[in-house]
Amino acid sequence: KDTSCRMKQHESNAFAVARFLQDSPHVEQVIYPGLKSHPEYELINNQCTGCGGMVSFKINGGLENAKIFLSELKIFMSAVSLGAIESLAEICTIMTRKSMPLEEKNRIGITDNLIRLSVGLEDEEDLIEDLRQALQTSQQIL
Repeated sequence: KDTSCRMKQHESNAFAVARFLQDSPHVEQVIYPGLKSHPEYELINNQCTGCGGMVSFKINGGLENAKIFLSELKIFMSAVSLGAIESLAEICTIMTRKSMPLEEKNRIGITDNLIRLSVGLEDEEDLIEDLRQALQTSQQIL
């Protein structure tokens, strides 16, 4: 009964997170279909009514930077299940795609610095602050 209003909040928060990440000097790339930088942006706008709550991004650095980022998060929880009202985060290469052969990961763009977020229903400013502080700390080893 509340799916519609929850999805609107997921999407609103995800769009805000994606814009924040896109402007961050600690992020190499953001993958979110609601951003004009996404290669399928026009198609999404023509075929969909929204872009959902999933945001992927490549953090500057490598696996160690990604691990530090995840360990520093306070609101986002590390999890391989990405469909909850809480905000969740994962490092794809060592979590959901751990058993995938390296050649296949490389072919489809799953790198050690790729992080996937399921953006939840928490306060938008709290989510962005959580990401900001974790990104900042993760970059101290570069």
